[in-house]
Amino acid sequence: MTDLREAVKEDRGILKKIQLFIPGFSGYRKKEDLRIADSMLRNQVADNFKTSVLIPIEMVREHAANSLELDLMNDIAGVLSKAKTLESSIRHAEQGYSGISVAVRIREDELDKLYEYDLSLFEAVNALALKAKEARGLAENGAFSDVKTVLFSLKSDIMEFSSVFDRRMETIAGIEVA
Repeated sequence: MTDLREAVKEDRGILKKIQLFIPGFSGYRKKEDLRIADSMLRNQVADNFKTSVLIPIEMVREHAANSLELDLMNDIAGVLSKAKTLESSIRHAEQGYSGISVAVRIREDELDKLYEYDLSLFEAVNALALKAKEARGLAENGAFSDVKTVLFSLKSDIMEFSSVFDRRMETIAGIEVA
């Protein structure tokens, strides 16, 4: 995976490069670039989550509906709801504002940690993807009683992931987020 922090630095235009030499503004520019890289990274994580977790769960729903496994549809809907909420949370999460005059300042090293933290989310999404893929495979083979067990576990894992993700700013910056 490409380090987006470096890509953002390389993509600086002339105005951004000039800002790096202005006293009092260079720190803001560096933090703003880190924030942009983190935002891009979170969008990649969210896209990966959508592709590797949400879509397989939707395929489980399709197989269950085609097989008239109506009892399973509520379970699938619950997992899909949690998964869609998590995908949205990842995509639109707090970015660690780096403004010049703010009540709570996020330092450059904290933004760097936030990027590293968000980068580690790829591994967690991959673990969720394995369970989603397993559920899809079971549904394709008509093993719907086993699908229910995997979905229950997947829902629990999604809720845990969501809880950890929601606390990420507190964890990184040692601040309380509303």
